[in-house]
Amino acid sequence: MMGTSLRPTLTDSNMPCMKNGTAYLLIYRAVADAKGLVHGHLHDGRESCAIGSYFNQHRNTSLPNALINEVAAVNDSLPTKTPLQRKRAVMKWLRWRLNQLDMPI
Repeated sequence: MMGTSLRPTLTDSNMPCMKNGTAYLLIYRAVADAKGLVHGHLHDGRESCAIGSYFNQHRNTSLPNALINEVAAVNDSLPTKTPLQRKRAVMKWLRWRLNQLDMPI
C-alpha cells in the first residue's frame, strides 16, 4: 500500500495485504462498528472514513491501492450526507460488493 489518489496520507507498507473478499469483509465489520463515516479524509479528529475505520482495527495490515480508491470513492460520493447516512450507504454498497464476490452477509 502507498499513498493513493483519494487517501494520499497512506504510506507504503510491508505488512500483510488483505485482498478481495477478506478485505471487503474486514472493512464492512469496521464500518459496522463506527458511529458514522467522515467525508474526504482518512481521519477527522476522532472520526474516520471507511478505510480509516478499517485501519483503526487492523493497524498491522495493508490493502491494495485499487481497493482503497474504490472504497474511498464510494465513501466520498456522498458529501452532503450525515456521517450516519454515509455509514449506512457504504455498508449497503459493501454488502452488494460482497454478494458480487459470492460472500453474502
